[in-house]
Amino acid sequence: MKAYANWIIGVLSLLSAITVSGGDDRQPTKIEPGPADFIVENLSEPGVRDLLTEILERNPGIAELKARMAAAGSRSTAVRKLPDPTAEVTAFVLPPETRVGPQRFSARLNQRLPGGGKRGISEKAADLERQAIAAEIQVLRLQLISEARRLVAELGYLDEARRVIARDHTTLEHYEELARGRYASGEGLQMDAIQLQAEMSRLESRQTELDERRAGVVAEINHLRDRSGATVDLGAPVALPTGSLDWDRLHELALVSRPELKVDMARIERSGALIDLAGKDRSPDFSVGLTYAYVDRRTDVDVPSNGQDVLGISGGITIPLWKTGNDAEVEAATQMQLAEEASRRSTITGIQRQLEDLRGRIPEIKRRLALLEDVLPIQSEQALASAESAYAAGRVDALALLDAERLLLDVRLTAARSRTDLAIAYIDLEAAVAAPIYSAQGGRS
Repeated sequence: MKAYANWIIGVLSLLSAITVSGGDDRQPTKIEPGPADFIVENLSEPGVRDLLTEILERNPGIAELKARMAAAGSRSTAVRKLPDPTAEVTAFVLPPETRVGPQRFSARLNQRLPGGGKRGISEKAADLERQAIAAEIQVLRLQLISEARRLVAELGYLDEARRVIARDHTTLEHYEELARGRYASGEGLQMDAIQLQAEMSRLESRQTELDERRAGVVAEINHLRDRSGATVDLGAPVALPTGSLDWDRLHELALVSRPELKVDMARIERSGALIDLAGKDRSPDFSVGLTYAYVDRRTDVDVPSNGQDVLGISGGITIPLWKTGNDAEVEAATQMQLAEEASRRSTITGIQRQLEDLRGRIPEIKRRLALLEDVLPIQSEQALASAESAYAAGRVDALALLDAERLLLDVRLTAARSRTDLAIAYIDLEAAVAAPIYSAQGGRS
């Protein structure tokens, strides 16, 4: 290689430098705070906050999407590179004779250079895919905490229902003693005590059903936090917010905060980048090359530059003749963008439908709950007290007493169910707008 050695090494170093861009300073697996974090921070129940934080840290679905986001970030780094150069070596079995000597072998190094800004567009498309996955992570995080909060609210109902039934069971035990006393004194029937015992057995069966349902809810919570068999003890029931709601503002907030819309927007922009990239395939690519030939010295005669090697530089350009396949790629990317735009419109419509449903559901639950908490309990308790007095006086039988007891039990259980339904409706509302509705201090947002 003689005098050209240093020159060739310099060219190879230059090609190596332009093949790889600078290092990636992004952190593709880092998750920025999102709607789920803001909602969790504004919860007033420490136990629920701790549970939701654990779910966000341990849920395998989030880990999967984080890995996909990291992969997309790596692709964004990879597409910045130039294609690998190609190298060729030719050894001449029958060396061609030149004026300065026989040519023994030649070597060629070639580097393709994509034209039309294709590398930049490819990097943009890959980065937009990473952004879409990052938004999908926020969607999943919001879904997970919303589902967990619904399950926590359901746990609160099951625990409250069990307390109500246990209280009613104690009342029935008192009535049974009363029935036994009346039977022992000859004023009542043995059937009264039997009927009351049958009612207590029915309540015990309902308690067993509640325990089974609670175990199922706990299993679902543990599934969300990837911890099978763990206990869930959250203390006090979920608090109900108070105050009026500005539904027009909530609509505006949802259209800004919902992470699904960020997913759709990133996908739309990515499709636009792919359209540009497909169009750039009609632009030519370039190539540069370096050729070196080793020439042996002539022994038969001495000539000027005897045995001097050959070094050449070449350049090339592709000729984009076949446009049929390129047009198909452009059309495919265009149709994908139309699909993403339709998905965004569907997302917006779905958000509006959710809010309208909640706008009708929340006031209706409130009206029902007000009746169950303010009117019916007083009437039911008065009816039971009257029936108890009448039974003790022998004016009614045990069936009348049981009817009054069942009525009060149903009112209390239905009220507990309605409180839970209202709590779940507010959880659904915060999920629909992807933001906390009320702060932990009870202020209005």
